Amino acid sequence: MTIGQNGSQKRSQIGVNTGRWTPYFVSSDPRETSEIVGKNIISHSLSHESRQKRPATVRFRTASLGTLTFHEMGYSMFGKGEARINVPNMANIYLCEINLGGEMAVGQLRADRSFHPGEVYMINANGPHTKIWHTDGRQMMVKIHQTDMEAALERRIGMPVRDPLFFDRSPQQLSGGVATLGKMIDLLAQDLELEGSFFDGPGSGDAMQMLLDMMLNTLPHNYSHLLSDRSPTLRPRHVRHAAAYIHGHSHEPIGLDDMVQASGVSRRSLHAGFQKYYGVTPMIYLRNVRLDNARLVLKQSDAGDTSVTGVAMDCGFNHLSKFAQAYKERFGELPSETLRNA
Repeated sequence: MTIGQNGSQKRSQIGVNTGRWTPYFVSSDPRETSEIVGKNIISHSLSHESRQKRPATVRFRTASLGTLTFHEMGYSMFGKGEARINVPNMANIYLCEINLGGEMAVGQLRADRSFHPGEVYMINANGPHTKIWHTDGRQMMVKIHQTDMEAALERRIGMPVRDPLFFDRSPQQLSGGVATLGKMIDLLAQDLELEGSFFDGPGSGDAMQMLLDMMLNTLPHNYSHLLSDRSPTLRPRHVRHAAAYIHGHSHEPIGLDDMVQASGVSRRSLHAGFQKYYGVTPMIYLRNVRLDNARLVLKQSDAGDTSVTGVAMDCGFNHLSKFAQAYKERFGELPSETLRNA
């Protein structure tokens, strides 16, 4: 609830979601806000602390585009304060956030990464999330169901998604392709304001697919190396089967014979197929998948609780020195440096 000038209490409730933007919900009651936002995005807890003992006022509204939902949220703390959001589990939900104003910190169990205006942050599915607003602020969010994101990824890479899709948990600046993603989200949000919205109709499916493709193409994740490959997406079945087998078993001590068996063709045919469609041999492809998985784990880990050796072993490497050398060749830094900077 918001206190008016005459001391009366004002409340604007969210209406039924019709596909365009709902009226703003405005409240200074953290429990009420948590309930409304939780129903529209994900269950969470919300708390606010301020030396002035003034409540934080939240403005929130939502709109839909196919199975995607857009959410605009703003916090006003009327002075210095701290608003904290804790999500125990982003169950089957990805959330793409754009900071439109204000200083925040984000992370999983701890909000240990600064999130500045003009940055994009993708919250991964099926894990905890923590956010702290340090100032008044405003953000745009796009909620994506895990099934929709994985279906888009499978369409883009031409094979089943075996390992969970994890986006880099560092906020990305709105520059280059990420800036185009931001403009696309802004365009869709503005269009949904209009009475004659173009995208609130038959075109919503195409727009949704385009938006998911842009997220997958511009925001780094553990399948990015497949999307950076400019060869045809529709690869032969034996190549797709071998690649899917590698992604599903990269942490195991597999070899070329296992890949040949999974593909159903000869060594020579498999080697030729990988060279043509991925530009590397099957064994190099396996090594790169393991390296990418190791980098993702290192970037999301706490240096005090994680060892490079343990990560290397878990990702399928048996020789630490060879792992460190290959890691530096691929990423330009040692795995210990990645862990230290996580």
